[in-house]
Amino acid sequence: IRTGSYDQVKERGLVALQNAWIAIDPASEPIFRTLSDWKQTAFLPTGRVRTPTWVADGAVLIGDAAHAMNPHASQGRMQAMVDAMTLADLLPECLATNDFSVATLKRYEDSRRPHVAMLQKLADEQVLFWNTANPIIAFLRDRVFSTLDRNARLRYRVLSTTAGLRKAPPFGLLDRLMAAGFLPDPSARDMAAGGIL
Repeated sequence: IRTGSYDQVKERGLVALQNAWIAIDPASEPIFRTLSDWKQTAFLPTGRVRTPTWVADGAVLIGDAAHAMNPHASQGRMQAMVDAMTLADLLPECLATNDFSVATLKRYEDSRRPHVAMLQKLADEQVLFWNTANPIIAFLRDRVFSTLDRNARLRYRVLSTTAGLRKAPPFGLLDRLMAAGFLPDPSARDMAAGGIL
């Protein structure tokens, strides 16, 4: 459902919504036809939050309050936990010195923001590819899915990113061309080629 169009979707009615879903996955028609009331649905808009700062004197933001991201990267809860663990390493020093200043707390933000920004960008890209109505982008997405089924190295990079283990983007330009099937990947069978960065 496009941003700002939920009211229009409701105006068209449940049958129109069912038909749109069935057009996406005809095999699921029996499930979609059980929808009989809007109360059976939930609309959960998603988006990205980029606050200018995560810290103030005596206060910090963690998780979605600091850096909500589209759910396509499966990182919201994971990154909130990493935030908490990072703060857990810093807070004993703050308590010992009674220093909860912006300058001290900013070390938490400075250590976390680059990784979070990379994941937010990745999630935004995934929104584009997963939710596209553009047939060219959909064609490329489907090629990538097909390639990932056969390419252990790229599949490992996706998995390690989703697991929150990567600090750097999982794909460079050559990786993207290989994932789309435009270039061969000489390391396709080498699961850990390039390691986790």
